[in-house]
Amino acid sequence: MKGWADYQQSFYQKAGADNRLSPAHISLYFALLHEAGNVLAFPIYLRRESLMSKAKISSQVTLNKCLRGLHEYGYIDYRPSFVPGQSKVELADLTKN
Repeated sequence: MKGWADYQQSFYQKAGADNRLSPAHISLYFALLHEAGNVLAFPIYLRRESLMSKAKISSQVTLNKCLRGLHEYGYIDYRPSFVPGQSKVELADLTKN
């Protein structure tokens, strides 16, 4: 079973070579990891205000852009919803390539 440190280490290894990522992407990834908690409960149902506060993102536009980017780049599986509290995210297994 993968732990918090495993996700952190595999993210650092992959993100270090990925020039598409901004500091906002990195901050958001770690905010998502924190939202998953110590037991890494997946999927994570997004609480946007909490996530924005933890990631130090002040705009919902930036949050959505970063979520889509992390999804497109293969770091997360993002399932948006127009129903509040129904959007969900799962962290990808970055050790598989």
